[in-house]
Amino acid sequence: MRALGALIAILLLAGCTAAPTDGTRQKRTRVDEPLPTTTPITLPPRPREVKLDRADPCKLLTSGQRRELGMDRPPQPGRNPNMGEAKVCDFRDSTRALSVRIGLVLIQGVEVWLDETAQADVTQTQIAGFPAVVVRTAAQTAFCNVDVDVAAGQFLDVQFGNSGSAHPPSLEQMCSRAQEVAQAAMRTLISAK
Repeated sequence: MRALGALIAILLLAGCTAAPTDGTRQKRTRVDEPLPTTTPITLPPRPREVKLDRADPCKLLTSGQRRELGMDRPPQPGRNPNMGEAKVCDFRDSTRALSVRIGLVLIQGVEVWLDETAQADVTQTQIAGFPAVVVRTAAQTAFCNVDVDVAAGQFLDVQFGNSGSAHPPSLEQMCSRAQEVAQAAMRTLISAK
C-alpha cells in the first residue's frame, strides 16, 4: 500500500510543463481542500491486450497527426525515473506554448488512479475502444492526464499541458486535447500490432 501511495505521489509530480513565464500565477487549490467526491469507478474489460514493452513513444504520433495537433517541434525521447524509468516522449507546439508528453508505464496498471489514496478527480472515458481515465488533481492546473488501460500492469499515459502560454487553455480544454492525443496515439499503436 505504501508503494502504491508513493507511485501516485510521484506520478502527480511528474509533470512536464513549465510554470507560466508571463508573470501571472496559476490558480491553485489549497492542498488541504478536498477534491470533489466521485462515484467509485469500475473499468470495463479491455477489448484485448496491447503490450507497451517494445513500443516507442516518439513514434506513437505520426508526422500527420503531429501537424493536426499543432506539435511543430521534433519529438524529444527520454525516460522518467519517477515512473519506473518509463520511456517518454515530449512534443511541443511552439506557436501556442503547449506540450504533450506520452509515457509508457510498465510498472503499474491504470487502476492506480482508482484507489482512494490517489487524491485525484478521476472520470471514466473510452479511448479507441479501450477503458481509460481522465485524471485531474487539485494541486495542478497546468496540465491534464489521460491514462489508457492497454494491458495488465501497463498503461499509456498522455499529458497535455501549458508550457508558458500567455493565454493558456482551461483545464477542461487541456483534458479534451489530451483525449485527442490519446486517440491518435492509440490508433498508431493498434495499427502497428
